[in-house]
Amino acid sequence: MLANAETKWAVLKAFNALIDHIANGRLNETMACFSDHADVAFFGSEVGETAIGPEAVRTQFTAIYAQPFRVLFDLQPGKVSTQSNVAWLTADGTYRLSTDGERQPYRLTALMVRKEHHWLWQVFSGSEPR
Repeated sequence: MLANAETKWAVLKAFNALIDHIANGRLNETMACFSDHADVAFFGSEVGETAIGPEAVRTQFTAIYAQPFRVLFDLQPGKVSTQSNVAWLTADGTYRLSTDGERQPYRLTALMVRKEHHWLWQVFSGSEPR
């Protein structure tokens, strides 16, 4: 079911916040974007970029932010769908590293859960299509 305008705006706000935190390497803010459920998951596009559970997700982002570059996404979210307290969307676009101007294709699938009045990431699944 497509999200109504208010829900879509809130989900896209949560989407954009995480993308901004990743671009700026802000670990605590990044983690605040994710749910604290035991099965929260991050699936990056590289081998070994799989994390399930809050501590594993934190460890994964700590490793990403320890790199001498930032990952900069330019993604256009598609339709936002919801069912009760769950929302999902896909996004297509590109990414580049802050140390290299070469853009690469990227796809992202997001699954979010609503906690009180906030949407939190439950699953981040990214890929680099060829």
